[in-house]
Amino acid sequence: MLPTWVGVVSAISLGIIALAAIVVAAACIVAALGIRTAVLALKHLAGPAITDVRQLIGSIKTEAEMLVDSSRDIRRRIVRAADAAEQRLTDLDALAEVVQEEVEETALDAAAAMQNVRRGLSMLQWGRKVLKGRRKRS
Repeated sequence: MLPTWVGVVSAISLGIIALAAIVVAAACIVAALGIRTAVLALKHLAGPAITDVRQLIGSIKTEAEMLVDSSRDIRRRIVRAADAAEQRLTDLDALAEVVQEEVEETALDAAAAMQNVRRGLSMLQWGRKVLKGRRKRS
């Protein structure tokens, strides 16, 4: 059999281990309560900051939505302006074609008129020669 002192030492060591476990558990409870108190204090101090951050986020969101709306409006205006410019260029192209046709027709008419003037002058000169030739013979 085992001596009695082994049982006594075992009981004492078991008591010390139990007491150490209780001290560790109490320390954990105290630490948890301290952390809880610190978290509550931090929440109390950070609460207004969190509220301000939420308001700031709301303001940023509103401003971003306004920028998106402005961007859409500007894009619509640019598209309308581009369409109007395209229409004006089409009209200008048509006008240029009409002017070019008129200039070509006028140039042809002027050339024909010049040819008729030359023909008339040559007929006039021929007529003068013919008349001079008859006067000399008479």
